[in-house]
Amino acid sequence: MGINLRPIVLLFSVSLALTGCVTTDSRPVNENRAVVDYMNLAKGYLQEGFSEKAIRPLERALEIEPYSAGVHGMLGMAYQRQGEDQLAEQAFSKALAIDPEASEIRNNFGAFLFTRNRLKDAYRQFELASQDVAYSRRSRTFENLGIVALRMGQSSVAVDHFTRALRLNSNLPRANLELATIYKDQGNLYAGWQHYLAFDVAGEHNARSLLLGIELATANQAQGKAASYASRLERLYPGSKELKLYRSRLGHE
Repeated sequence: MGINLRPIVLLFSVSLALTGCVTTDSRPVNENRAVVDYMNLAKGYLQEGFSEKAIRPLERALEIEPYSAGVHGMLGMAYQRQGEDQLAEQAFSKALAIDPEASEIRNNFGAFLFTRNRLKDAYRQFELASQDVAYSRRSRTFENLGIVALRMGQSSVAVDHFTRALRLNSNLPRANLELATIYKDQGNLYAGWQHYLAFDVAGEHNARSLLLGIELATANQAQGKAASYASRLERLYPGSKELKLYRSRLGHE
């Protein structure tokens, strides 16, 4: 069997709309340099949004090293970008058959399954990835587990996963935002506010997060913060349903 490559994968953090980044792991000294170069070329195409151009260099890499989990995993992402679901699943599955311990590839496969609303399958992939204590982005898998649990209506399970994620990495905006939302809905306004403040430091706001900030800041008597969030909501999201809801509430106060 050939050399098992895992140099480049697109990391996934589910946010009900997915986000990702490109990472490069350190590679073993015996990796084929040409394969790595082809993967770097494909990675560049994927970063720039040219998924169709990424296919050929990955095929060339497989001509050299047909048993590379990393190449098959990246091919899965390229097919996913093109909407070729069957080919993407085949590529991810082959990558994991070659290397069942490739946690980043498993995490990316979970992302693919989540976008296809295959929630139980996605949950299983994230669960398996989360069991790898050596995985450098393990916190993200727990965050992903929490988001899938939320989608399945299991908020108490989601709380456990988000809490675990934050124990591993306290700077996860999405985990903090979701915990803020859950605690607010449960009436634990102080805990919700603490998680929201952590989100506010590192996260990117949208209309939903700003409305939540207004609610939690008001409940915790942080009127200056509430006014700031309200101003941003008015300025940045003038036609949003969140702004309409905020204005309707003002009319009843």
